[in-house]
Amino acid sequence: MIDDRSLARLRDADASLISDCMMRLGLHGWMDHVRPIQPGPRRMAGRARTLLFGPKRGDGAWPKSMYRTLSSLSPGDALVFATGGTPQNLMGDNMALFGQMRGLAAMITDSTVRDSAGMLELSMPVYARGPAVRLPMMMEPVALDVPVVCGGAQVRPGDALIGNEDGIVVIPEGRVGDILFELEDAEVCENALKQAIVKGATLDDIEAILKRKKAPRAR
Repeated sequence: MIDDRSLARLRDADASLISDCMMRLGLHGWMDHVRPIQPGPRRMAGRARTLLFGPKRGDGAWPKSMYRTLSSLSPGDALVFATGGTPQNLMGDNMALFGQMRGLAAMITDSTVRDSAGMLELSMPVYARGPAVRLPMMMEPVALDVPVVCGGAQVRPGDALIGNEDGIVVIPEGRVGDILFELEDAEVCENALKQAIVKGATLDDIEAILKRKKAPRAR
């Protein structure tokens, strides 16, 4: 399991630099069209817990309420609702508040959500496709803690989920250490690039920094 210290380091980092580190290592894991519902800076890092949704069958419904499902999670978890991008809203402000009270790092879905005004009062970030009033009449939970696809990204239980105002990055659990190793160098390169631009450096100098920024760090 990813330790709290590593999560704190990832939360403090810029998600765009984490993406750069993933590019260096040939990793893929970006959610499309999943953005924070609340405005302003919303950095988060959590351990992935996944909840797969599917069309209702009318037989063998999910045996728990969503609140009992949420109560089985642990502080620091980030719950992913994988829905196939349904336009039906699967979360409101009371459910999100319950997740916040459980100590969740975030709640993330590729569906829509409702109760935008209530969401603004939460300290826990909520990521979704956007707001909607359409009820979840035709969707139901199918399985907890299974590999899922959310917003085009594969997510497995235990992965690290990193979010900011731009969206969500998914780091495979077993590669967190590699990302942290690359991150220190990526931050140096990013600062060097900014300083080079501010100081009017030559294009050759700027391109040299860009080349280094894309290369894996030497061990």
